[in-house]
Amino acid sequence: MALDDLIQGSYGRENNIFAGHSEDRERARQALIQADLENVGYKEFIKKHKEFLRRQGRNKEFITEQIKRVKSLGLYFDGD
Repeated sequence: MALDDLIQGSYGRENNIFAGHSEDRERARQALIQADLENVGYKEFIKKHKEFLRRQGRNKEFITEQIKRVKSLGLYFDGD
């Protein structure tokens, strides 16, 4: 699956919350792996998340909160 599709899939469909459900977390993990395979660096990875949220019409405050979640390594794991 393409990186951009995995990033989109790591957010809730209705609320655009990052990694809010186990399926979202699985796609978030897959997005990290795909980014590594494509040699996408950290800054570019974060930029792709921001771009997705902007396309969804989210405001700056919402984007800032979701990027904090993207940067939170614990959200990529189930059961913690």
